[in-house]
Amino acid sequence: MKISTNTLHWMRRSMAIGLVAIACGHAATAAAQDRSEKLRRYEADRQACLNGQSSQTMEACLKEAKAALDERPGATPALSTAQLQSNAMARCEALAGDERTACVARIRGEGSVSGSVAGGGILREIVITEPVKPAPTGTSK
Repeated sequence: MKISTNTLHWMRRSMAIGLVAIACGHAATAAAQDRSEKLRRYEADRQACLNGQSSQTMEACLKEAKAALDERPGATPALSTAQLQSNAMARCEALAGDERTACVARIRGEGSVSGSVAGGGILREIVITEPVKPAPTGTSK
């Protein structure tokens, strides 16, 4: 039995359409699961706002929860460690002299780190000991 070229063409086209439909179905399922997870997270965030478990005002907390729900997938680009490090170093550029040197040292991990984002911020501290300059010995009256 010989299959015509036209029949083969339609068979290939049908298979391609079927594969595209399967791929679209998979993407739709993943999007629905993502939306479901976002809704679950929104409800948890909203309850935390309403119960006063946030450090923000209720209005700001609810606004933030809604913004997280509405955020488009991929709207927040993933930043590499190198990009984050570059951004941190750029913040030191506004400083001059010893302050800039100390800023760069803190960003490089020298000194101590305490606090958390959830607690309101991360405090980076470096202690630099400088020798006291001797007072002039010969004072004239």
